[in-house]
Amino acid sequence: MPAGTIPSPSSATSSVPTSTPSSSPTTKSSAAPDFPEGVPAAARKHTKEGAVAFVRHYVSELNAAWRDPDPDRIGRLCLKTSKSCQAFIVAAEELDREGRRYSSDAVRIDRAGPFGEAGKQFRVEFHGGQTGARVVDANGKVVDEESVSTTHNMFFLEWTTSGWMIAAIKDFK
Repeated sequence: MPAGTIPSPSSATSSVPTSTPSSSPTTKSSAAPDFPEGVPAAARKHTKEGAVAFVRHYVSELNAAWRDPDPDRIGRLCLKTSKSCQAFIVAAEELDREGRRYSSDAVRIDRAGPFGEAGKQFRVEFHGGQTGARVVDANGKVVDEESVSTTHNMFFLEWTTSGWMIAAIKDFK
């Protein structure tokens, strides 16, 4: 796995966002979003703090989607144009199809914080990495083990009719 990227069994690639949100994180909209199931209250706010909470929630859902393979946990938090999210979804699908799963969280968060706007998207700077988690088969036998690594990424979020959504995840440069 290349240094600087969030880990995945298939080494996800980053995408350049192609759509824009309807308003900036500091602007309030009149219609309440239809949030995906499970989004915590802190991540439902159209604020810098809400964006950071959403990234933390996304990483938690990513880990859950790989521990008990369920691609929908990731997909409902991403724009369809996010290549990174699509790669993570494919990884969850592969784990499910092969009867494998991570025995523990694969991704750790060391810290995450607001980085400001880029056009009409909001950015969250992410420091974390791979935990060295093991992939096990249906019998609990270890079939693969990730290396421990450190990453530095930028999450690009958009505020939509479903609240925050991941538009892209890129290596921080």
